[in-house]
Amino acid sequence: MKKYDLLKVLGITFAIVFLLSWIIPAGAYSEGKFVATGTTTPIGLYDIFRIPAITIATFIQYGLVFLAIGGFYGVLNKTGVYSKLVDGLAKKWNKNKNKFMILTIIIFALLTSITGLANVVFILVPLFVAILLKLGFNKITAFSSTVGAILIGQIGCTFGFNVWGYLKYTFDLDMTTLLLARIVLLVMTLVLFIMLVKKNDKETKNKKEENIPLYEQTESKKKTMPIIVISIISIILLMVGLYNWYYGLEIDFFATLNETIMTYEFNGYPLFGNLFGTVSEFGYWGNYDIVTILVIASLIIGWIYNLKLDDILKEFKDGSKEMLKPALYSMLASVIFAIFINMENGNFVATIMSKFIENSENFTFTGTIGSALISSFAYNDFYTLLTTFSSAFTGFEKTIIPVVAFILQTMYGIVMLIAPTSIYLLAGLSYLQIPYKEWVKYIWKFLLTIFGVVVVVAFVLTTLV
Repeated sequence: MKKYDLLKVLGITFAIVFLLSWIIPAGAYSEGKFVATGTTTPIGLYDIFRIPAITIATFIQYGLVFLAIGGFYGVLNKTGVYSKLVDGLAKKWNKNKNKFMILTIIIFALLTSITGLANVVFILVPLFVAILLKLGFNKITAFSSTVGAILIGQIGCTFGFNVWGYLKYTFDLDMTTLLLARIVLLVMTLVLFIMLVKKNDKETKNKKEENIPLYEQTESKKKTMPIIVISIISIILLMVGLYNWYYGLEIDFFATLNETIMTYEFNGYPLFGNLFGTVSEFGYWGNYDIVTILVIASLIIGWIYNLKLDDILKEFKDGSKEMLKPALYSMLASVIFAIFINMENGNFVATIMSKFIENSENFTFTGTIGSALISSFAYNDFYTLLTTFSSAFTGFEKTIIPVVAFILQTMYGIVMLIAPTSIYLLAGLSYLQIPYKEWVKYIWKFLLTIFGVVVVVAFVLTTLV
């Protein structure tokens, strides 16, 4: 039953929400006040079958990203040089495997912390997982060093627009607000996480590993440089395109550059505007652009390595099939989120939050933490979480708002590291076929420790403002 472990966890989570919807009255926050409807908004029997379908239809963009990642690696395998690249890096780091593992954790955490683009950073996961498994690490170590590190980066977000940028916009803050505290938290979290991963691998290093996902052992005399260059260019392009430079860092260079290119005219003819078609301004790209760039990169790599178009399409399809389950779970992770955003006139999450925050004009430390945890579990989309519940906090004194933002960020990151509503957690566990129960057993002590660290740091910040 291990292969149905994640599905079972999602089913239990759905059942709990189903029951609570019949018991707890609905409510909503409006202009800083909690408004109770006095009635419940129960999930009906028909909804049990309807909501999962709505979830997949609504969040198919996440699934397509993971399918495109699988397809991209499928083409890389077909070139024959991907195996050469993985084997070469594994051989190079064989005598310093622990250093490579630590370096991997730092790279994934920093990239996510600085950019906030977990969806782009995930593109690197299959490559680093393959190298780590080649080095003899177990699967949960490979998972922790990559996907786990991505989630660690969210807890200690520094300049990531998809986390702190949203908080900046919502609460009228700066990107540098409490930056030192967030950097200190990131460093502390990283150190503790590295200690956890090293300890775990020592305990299970003799465990036999299964086949490496999205990796085929091949031999080739062709050079690896083309796939390295194209992959790096693709990831940089995606990071530039998805990061909102203007609202995040007040940099309008990329918006100006995009406009200059798209409006350029040759003898009165908008050459690039017509050639490229509908290209969103840098800073406003999304998941569909990730899919597009990965498809284009796959075609270019296939062309460079003299692959026939039929072979490129076949390998892209086969790679996508290997990522089918992670793609499915990435969508189903939002099933609870889909329930709440489709409920009219509020839901019971706001009612539960009102028990923590009775009056939005009076800040309470424990109330803010409790509200952040509850809302993060229900709303795995951080932007929607803020737009839905920000008025519950905006009535607080202005001096305490940065601390509120810090608590919301860190609690959201902690929840995403364990909750069955975490998109990248479920996709990663499915990718490496790690049971959810095994991950919870592995991470719960660390989470309690980090929760304690966050509480202490947040409490100190409240005394300083």
